[in-house]
Amino acid sequence: MNPFRPGRGVAPPVIGGRKAELGVLKERLDQLESGRMPSQDVLLYGPRGNGKTTLLIETRRRAEKRGLRVEGFPVDALVSRSALILELQERAGLVRDRVSGVQVGPLGGAVDRAPPTENAHELLAGWIQRTDEPLVIVVDEVQALVPEVGRPLFDAIQAAKARSHPFLVICAGTPDAPRRLRRAATHNERGFERIRIGRLERREATVALSKPAEQAGLPMEPAAALLLAEESHGYPYFLQLLGSAAWRVAEAEGAEAIRVDAARRGVAAARPEIEDFYAERLREAEERGTRPALLPLASLFRERSGGVGDAEIEALLDRVDIPGDGHWIALRTSLLDLGVLWEVSPGVWEMGIPSFAEHVIRRETVPPLEASAASAP
Repeated sequence: MNPFRPGRGVAPPVIGGRKAELGVLKERLDQLESGRMPSQDVLLYGPRGNGKTTLLIETRRRAEKRGLRVEGFPVDALVSRSALILELQERAGLVRDRVSGVQVGPLGGAVDRAPPTENAHELLAGWIQRTDEPLVIVVDEVQALVPEVGRPLFDAIQAAKARSHPFLVICAGTPDAPRRLRRAATHNERGFERIRIGRLERREATVALSKPAEQAGLPMEPAAALLLAEESHGYPYFLQLLGSAAWRVAEAEGAEAIRVDAARRGVAAARPEIEDFYAERLREAEERGTRPALLPLASLFRERSGGVGDAEIEALLDRVDIPGDGHWIALRTSLLDLGVLWEVSPGVWEMGIPSFAEHVIRRETVPPLEASAASAP
């Protein structure tokens, strides 16, 4: 059976190159299991398709195996205060017509029905303490967080750290997630260990390809794994997509292994889906009004063939003419949220999807002959 799983929310059988990240998460689970409040919560952030959700799924699996209670938190509750309160009420075991108490008079008892509290501090504490098992709260797509929701939620989390039994919050989001958490509450800068989730190194990428293939009974030759790893540029989503396509080619031929020829044909078979993926990013940039920035960025990154510094990014974005708020910081924020721009290390920037730059240059550059033909009567 094909072991590669391109898509969202489905963990591959082998998580390549995430030893350090999983080590941090293991340390937090160890603290929780031993009855200690974890030293910090965890934020996983990076461009889309780099495996943040995969790490959440794997952490959930490991936590549940230890007997810990794991509960997700829906995106809807991050963008609406009323949705947040309702979610916390439900998690705390309350309903809107709950019997909140009994008033006893001299001639008998009268039931006092009242709506449950809307105090986020009380509700969060009730959720955490609902059972004796330590709680792991998993929040995906945290970049959707708005300040009017984030402030009461994270203020309640900070308060609960001092008076509740142990719990852990693990968040994941796009490159804009750290800013969203900081806007919600300044103490989040200290309360979260922020872990960048970027592309894989070549060796890690080849392991992520060859190991699951071998385990599934159709080994991948080293040269084939290297070809696919280089084609993917270490981008985890493309690794799964290309690995799956090469597997299907070899399987259809009844081959005993995935060889270089099958890998090449797998690349060709996966190309339309990769192009669709790029096109979707362009459409989203168009909707956000940030598409004019893509070609200058792609050209700069291709010219440098590596990381670009803060000053150059600022100067480039400041020259881009976009509708609405034209300030370069607003443009950078939108590109971060889209996952097109990525601060791979402090002050060093890359394209969030490594091979996207070439696609943008192909699509956004019109050769002179084509331009003349298009304008001819």
